[in-house]
Amino acid sequence: MTYNDNQILRYLYGLDENRDYPQSIKRFLNSIGSIIDEDREAAIDELYRIKNNCKKLAVLSKSFVTAMDKSYMKFTQFHIDILAECDGENGVVKSPYFIEGCFVIYSIKNGSLSLWVFQNLPNANNNLMAIPTFYIVASPKDRIQGAGHQLDCMIIPIIDNLYETNLRDYIDMVLDYLCLRQWAEIEISEIQTKQKKNVKGKKISLIQNGISYFVFDSKWFTEICNNKEFIVSGHFRLQPYGDGTKKLIWINEFKKHGYHRKALIEKANEGEDFLS
Repeated sequence: MTYNDNQILRYLYGLDENRDYPQSIKRFLNSIGSIIDEDREAAIDELYRIKNNCKKLAVLSKSFVTAMDKSYMKFTQFHIDILAECDGENGVVKSPYFIEGCFVIYSIKNGSLSLWVFQNLPNANNNLMAIPTFYIVASPKDRIQGAGHQLDCMIIPIIDNLYETNLRDYIDMVLDYLCLRQWAEIEISEIQTKQKKNVKGKKISLIQNGISYFVFDSKWFTEICNNKEFIVSGHFRLQPYGDGTKKLIWINEFKKHGYHRKALIEKANEGEDFLS
């Protein structure tokens, strides 16, 4: 299933303008016998607020997730600050370590982080539907680094008799992603997908834009070696001089025979100035 085929992504990013997807979720829950109490209904109805008000899908690379995992205990002291800086933001995150078809939708409001964990589940016709399995609200309570950091959490299972042991991982992943995205040197690539749309009453289809998403990478823990010859395009560079001044200069296009870029963490450990 492609991103353009995922129902919750199509709903959030306006590709299915006429579909009331929260109602589709409720019908699915009724069909499998899960009781929709007030808490579950409120969690599902919150999706109306996020529709067409979402940052582009963030697809995290394995190196980006590795950077998050290595930094987890250091980022806890910034959880209050990152939620304050990103207040009012809504988004969707996809990790390479999620099961197929799993996405996490997040919403930040008044110092709290709300999460919907979506998975593809078969409906009565055995067709896969994107369904929220858990709704989580987390609020950091202190600026303690590492052990001892406290989070107030409310967890609402959306489906009866469903259990998952790593729900805290979703909270940590989104908070760490936000910290790295806002404050670290990262590599971001935007990818614009295309989709076919059938023309009603005609045997033709049109090609139009589908979901646009960002792929997040990290230079911090990544060392790159490239032994192939390639062309470097002409570009401006801010050239430092010995007297402490800097001047913008033009570098003509040239051919480069491979390169080796250290991971930034190695530069830092070796005393290099990687911030200039």
